Amino acid sequence: MSIVTWILSKYIVIAELLGLWIILESNVHLKKRTILATRAVTILIFAEAVIWGIVRWTWDLNYLTGIRILLTPATYLLPPIIMLGIMEMAEMVRERRFLLYLPILVSVPLLFTSQWTHLFYWFTPDNQYVAAESVLRYYPFILFLLYFVLFIGFFAIRYARYGTVERKGILVSLIVAAVGVTLQVIFGIDEDFSTLFASMLLIYYLALYVLTSKEDTLTRLMNRQCYYADSENLKDQITAVVSVDMNDLKKINDIQGHDEGDKALKMVADCLTKSKMKQKKVYRIGGDEFAIYYLGKKEEEVKEDIQLMQSALSQTPYVCAFGYEMVKGNDIEEAMLVADREMYTNKAILKDTNERRIAEHKEATIRVMHEALGSGMWGMEFDEDGNMTSVIWSPEFRKMIGYKDEHDFPNELESWSNLLYPDDRENVLKAFNDTINDYSGRKNYDVEYRLKVKSGEWRWFHAIGRILRHDNGVPLSYVGMFVDITDKKVAGL
Repeated sequence: MSIVTWILSKYIVIAELLGLWIILESNVHLKKRTILATRAVTILIFAEAVIWGIVRWTWDLNYLTGIRILLTPATYLLPPIIMLGIMEMAEMVRERRFLLYLPILVSVPLLFTSQWTHLFYWFTPDNQYVAAESVLRYYPFILFLLYFVLFIGFFAIRYARYGTVERKGILVSLIVAAVGVTLQVIFGIDEDFSTLFASMLLIYYLALYVLTSKEDTLTRLMNRQCYYADSENLKDQITAVVSVDMNDLKKINDIQGHDEGDKALKMVADCLTKSKMKQKKVYRIGGDEFAIYYLGKKEEEVKEDIQLMQSALSQTPYVCAFGYEMVKGNDIEEAMLVADREMYTNKAILKDTNERRIAEHKEATIRVMHEALGSGMWGMEFDEDGNMTSVIWSPEFRKMIGYKDEHDFPNELESWSNLLYPDDRENVLKAFNDTINDYSGRKNYDVEYRLKVKSGEWRWFHAIGRILRHDNGVPLSYVGMFVDITDKKVAGL
């Protein structure tokens, strides 16, 4: 066979592979790793066509050549390697990838030494092919079938959350390829299937391109564009919507770095899809925002799934707010607005609870410090509108000024303010209130004043206070301490 004849016989393969190679230059959706893997598969398919042509030429010789001994195993190995490369295009396996390569690594020495071990096949001196009598004669086919099954399994898992149209196109191509190889083995048809592989690669690349355009590259959830498209295309099937928002992502990015933020988002995405519920579609629609559509699900099923997602999140360091709404009359947009409102209410509750927990922890820490320093602690709590709701005077402070308990010195602001020295009262209360009303958080309460203790004596105190605030600046809690500085004042210090 001349080179010209071979090129003409492989014209379709060459045209398809060359076209794909050029298209890869204009890619805007796929990762660099995917593009490199696609190029590698393109080269492998072309190499398979070339090697097959050379091996086919050696068949007509009446003597055995080293070329046939060397290249025949390559023709057996290249189809499963091509399947492996196609799996790498979509990064179907991220963990324990060595196990995926192991059958190929084991097969290489076994196939390339078969001429001498007679394990699978061998050639006679007059160039006749002899297959082993055992089932091992079908080993190359079994190897290809193994990767065929692995591909279908990994592909189904990798793209389980997407529609079936693209997946059907890939599976049809695979089945056709498998049938072709089966015919080659069972009926002894010696044919180069590089054209089939090239066509399958093109179809797979097209499907992968479409699937990737639907995917959020970080979390592998469906993206915002897919969310909007499905809200229209699936509006007759969507029975419930869920709005999800991750708390404190900005804080994680600012303090721990964006790599940790990305790790957090991926972990949250895993928790949202962990239940593997059918007819459930999860989308990442913003930086820390997610949405879920349920198709044909009842409210009890939705609530149960939300509980499962929250349970999964409880095993992580991360917290998400949830809101859901059942769809009425195909009005997806209205249902999502209601779910958003519910989610933000849940978010405020979660954030307030967390902030109060932090405040309580700080208060406990300050109390220990006061006991060690001989000082007294005080604290105030505020509602969501910034109105003071409670005042607490510590036992240490009451003891410092001669009072015993809450009945003796009530937990009211006036218990303290009514004891201020007349000349100090206006300035002290102004500093106290200015700190509360400074929503920028720049002001801190730090004053010295005289206070009448229970014995009637006027004593000097140094008081400081700090405010813990909501994100919008509204005060959440006001904690501080008193220190008796009378002796220092008398000494002129």
